[in-house]
Amino acid sequence: MPTIVPEPGKGPEVARKLLEAAGDQPERVKTVTTGAGLAFDVDDDLAKAIGAGAKTTPAKKAPTKKAEPTPSD
Repeated sequence: MPTIVPEPGKGPEVARKLLEAAGDQPERVKTVTTGAGLAFDVDDDLAKAIGAGAKTTPAKKAPTKKAEPTPSD
């Protein structure tokens, strides 16, 4: 179940799109609060219906630790 976190000031617009896409099943849209503010928990099909997740951000790779050279005997 994806959580959609709208950009600042876009919450009402995203809510409208979600509720329109949900049609006669508004219970598919759950409002949640996050550390960043307002967000919506929706099912995968509803997220796809409004194009959420179309933009993907590549995951940042953890820095690799290089092995230190071992002293030669």
